[in-house]
Amino acid sequence: MLEDQVKKTMRTFPNAVKLSWKDLSYTIKVKSKKSRFCKKSMEHMTVLKNTQGYCMPGTTTYILGASGAGKTSLLNCLSDRHESRIGMLKGDIMLNDKKLGSGAGYHFGSVGVYVMQDDILYTHMTVKEAFTFSARLKLVHLSKQ
Repeated sequence: MLEDQVKKTMRTFPNAVKLSWKDLSYTIKVKSKKSRFCKKSMEHMTVLKNTQGYCMPGTTTYILGASGAGKTSLLNCLSDRHESRIGMLKGDIMLNDKKLGSGAGYHFGSVGVYVMQDDILYTHMTVKEAFTFSARLKLVHLSKQ
């Protein structure tokens, strides 16, 4: 049933996007708590471990979990906002079953926008004005690439 709904959505909206990920792991470097005297002592902490999932076009997807479960880290990795200088991302992120990056021609920013939870919005703007403002900024950014 879901496959039929997705196929119908893809026919109706040819620009619709299916986002999926497989074996996604994200490991970061953190200061070691074991050695107080060695300044350069670092250890690796796995934030995401072999996660997989998908977001189908025409549907709403919720990400639920306890504080510290990695929800924001997952969204940052999927939208290519992870810190590559302190962490290492492994696994596959796909748009319409085509792998992102590595010469594939697909990048998250070409099909979607991720607004972080602590994004600055002006309190005097309506929701429509805030979205329009953000969209125009995004369009200006895309036109300069």
